[in-house]
Amino acid sequence: DSAMFAQVFAQTLALAAAGYLPPDARIAASRPCSALPRAGAIFASETREAGGQGPGAFLQRGLPKNQQPVREVQNLRREFLFDWPMDDGYTDKLKGLYGATMLVVSLPIAFDTYRVLPAQLPELLAAAHTGTAAFMVVAVLRLRLGWGFVQKRLKERDSYYEQNQRGFLAKKDDEAVLRDRLIEKSEVAPALRRIDRSLLPLLASLLVSTAALEISDVPVLRTLSGDSATRYTSQLRGDDEFAAAEQAKARQRMGGGAGEQENVKPLYCDSRYYKILAGGNSQGGVGCN
Repeated sequence: DSAMFAQVFAQTLALAAAGYLPPDARIAASRPCSALPRAGAIFASETREAGGQGPGAFLQRGLPKNQQPVREVQNLRREFLFDWPMDDGYTDKLKGLYGATMLVVSLPIAFDTYRVLPAQLPELLAAAHTGTAAFMVVAVLRLRLGWGFVQKRLKERDSYYEQNQRGFLAKKDDEAVLRDRLIEKSEVAPALRRIDRSLLPLLASLLVSTAALEISDVPVLRTLSGDSATRYTSQLRGDDEFAAAEQAKARQRMGGGAGEQENVKPLYCDSRYYKILAGGNSQGGVGCN
């Protein structure tokens, strides 16, 4: 038994040196064999290639090196953003990304719609948060898909790979299955838990801010098309009270004092054709008199 544990300890240290274990697992691997539980000994037994030297000693037989599940984990960690969930600083990094996106992108865009401050400050912040949260959800979903893919690859007993423009399946031996299980539990599963914990609050806040904007009574210029545009135009022509209310909303959006708002007229008032098309007020165009 002592000879077997010594061999296991040496192989585990080689695995840590090759970069296939996360930092926590490397610390655990540096402890004496007597401190390791007996059940953990099987996780360190790795598949060796010819020669049995270097990082290639721990790759699965029959698969190209660039399509090995363990290599895919390493490559994923080198991608932008994908290394963030590897430690507890993930939440702070997401907060920094949220703040930068909010200040640089979302607030300027939202301000183009909600200009009347401080009256429209809540709507301005809600609109900016909606845009930022939507971006964050997409970014976190991308992380979830990437880490979920490598988790699936590690947990599969048959590894799919492509060679010579054809697809193949290589069955993992018991040692490769145990090694991949160790990597999945110690590295991939914690990253996915952090991602899931951040995704749910983002989705909830996105739904809340979107609902708040929908029920807000602050008028917003909306683009209508198709049947909606036809119904809106018909209502403007046939209902003077509705047309007056829409004009009042437009004046509120433009802001300014009461004297300035009295002089606000629709843009079509400068065109005789569009005044007739708008109808109302004896065909002189609603709000043009």
